[in-house]
Amino acid sequence: MAGMLGNDPQDMADLVSKLGTAIDQITQVMTTLDGKAQSVRWEGPDATRFKGTQWPTSKKSLARVISDLGDVKVIVNKQKQQQEAASK
Repeated sequence: MAGMLGNDPQDMADLVSKLGTAIDQITQVMTTLDGKAQSVRWEGPDATRFKGTQWPTSKKSLARVISDLGDVKVIVNKQKQQQEAASK
């Protein structure tokens, strides 16, 4: 909106909801992949490297994405609440 200062709390609430959904989906995918990565029947040096280094590194990256999205969700929700308080 041209000339608008602040935010639309309903639109912000939708963003908070979508961030929560994304966090849940990524968490579910990570859990599923982790279970399979730990149980896959695979032996040898490549398996050792994957299970010992490559997958744990990827899992940490996914956990970081989840954490970052959680931080963003908190910020967006706080901004929404501040707008609601200012608009009263």
